[in-house]
Amino acid sequence: MKNSANARYKLSKLENSTNTSILCVFAVQLVLALIGGFLGSEWMIKERDNVFYLGSLGSDSKFVLLIQFTGTWILIMTNFVPISLMVTLELVKFWQGMFMGTDYQLYDPDQDMEMRAQSSNLNEELGQVEYVFSDKTGTLTCNIMEFKKFSAGSGNYGTGQKPEEKQESNVCFHDPAMFECLNDPKADKHEELKRTMVFLAACHTIIIDERKGTYNAASPDELALVNAAKQFGYEFKGFDAQDRMIIHNKVDNETIRFELLNVCEFSSSRKRMSVILRDEQGQIRLMCKGADSVIKDRLSSDSVNSSVFESTQ
Repeated sequence: MKNSANARYKLSKLENSTNTSILCVFAVQLVLALIGGFLGSEWMIKERDNVFYLGSLGSDSKFVLLIQFTGTWILIMTNFVPISLMVTLELVKFWQGMFMGTDYQLYDPDQDMEMRAQSSNLNEELGQVEYVFSDKTGTLTCNIMEFKKFSAGSGNYGTGQKPEEKQESNVCFHDPAMFECLNDPKADKHEELKRTMVFLAACHTIIIDERKGTYNAASPDELALVNAAKQFGYEFKGFDAQDRMIIHNKVDNETIRFELLNVCEFSSSRKRMSVILRDEQGQIRLMCKGADSVIKDRLSSDSVNSSVFESTQ
């Protein structure tokens, strides 16, 4: 909290130019008022006896007369500062924001969301952008992660084609042969696929929004992995009263529970995240996911030189 700073108030070029012009006008007004005040006080001191009809000035001090006449001239020249201009600009920008919100070309049909002008300070800047600086993926791209293919054991799954059936969010997977193998307990690669699905449903830091019934994930790739497991029939259901992780296996109609012992969260230096779990048989498991270069360095020589590793490269 000590390092956090207040949001900087942004001003457009038009507002900066307007503010500068108003300050210049006010400075000119003040100079003219001072000149008028000085000349007025000098004239009043000399012509005091001849202008008795103006009444008593209340003081014979030249400095007091200077202040009085300067204030009078400031009031006389009040219209020099265009206060109404600021009000007019704010009204124009407000209606510009309203028009942008009703512009169909700015409507996003995928998210069913129209353009929203949260602030009308920078409306006129939108058409004057010359340079765009991006520091990470997602600033210029859609920042959407879709689950399309994966490897389990020695098998590669996913045709890359667009599926016809309904998919979970962040999932675009099509491979009928994989589903047949996953749903058949007697298939050769059934256990490999089952272990992979349990891993996808368990190795994460996702929190379930109880009110909406949706997943809240720290990153879109983590959301894609957990939703993929849900799509394949292994749904993460949260934690029970004993704080055990619950995974519902719709394929075998069973509930898998893990006791979460520890979470090693992802960081830019580690480039991986891990969870330590205890299953219902009391066996402790370490599940880890991350960048392939980091995971490869931590594999045994037998695993790296195996045919399974080569087939999934």
